[in-house]
Amino acid sequence: MARLIALCIAILASGSLAAQAYKWVDERGVTNYGEKPPANRPATAVDTQPGGTLESGNLPQKKFEADMRSSAVAPAAPAPAPPAAAPVRGMGFDTYIRLQRGMSEGELMLRAGKPDHESVENFRHDIVKSYYYYPTLSDPFITMVTVRGGRIADIERTRKAF
Repeated sequence: MARLIALCIAILASGSLAAQAYKWVDERGVTNYGEKPPANRPATAVDTQPGGTLESGNLPQKKFEADMRSSAVAPAAPAPAPPAAAPVRGMGFDTYIRLQRGMSEGELMLRAGKPDHESVENFRHDIVKSYYYYPTLSDPFITMVTVRGGRIADIERTRKAF
């Protein structure tokens, strides 16, 4: 029992021994944190106490919402615009003539690169992937490579008019 009491006292005492943390900006504009602020720079104290709750009731959520409404938080910035679509790469004739049925999917990716579009289907536990290489101005052919079980099953190339 004495050990339990000593352990409780040690835990309570360690909470008061927590070091204070400070934040400052150095001459290069880099934000630094430490236990002792530098003598030649203004520093601000940082609150290192955890502020979250683990309760599952509705009360903490309501308290959080009330705190958020009362604090002067700036409105969130609008979401950035989605990135533009990747340019069409296509597949050159020199790459097309080097592809063969039975070639592995990895070798296809190594030779032809990432496709412009791909689709995956599952026909009775047999995964079928179709890779599409769209036409470009310099190579007006659309190439479709079908992969079944990790091997090229079919290669199709069709001329598209612009």
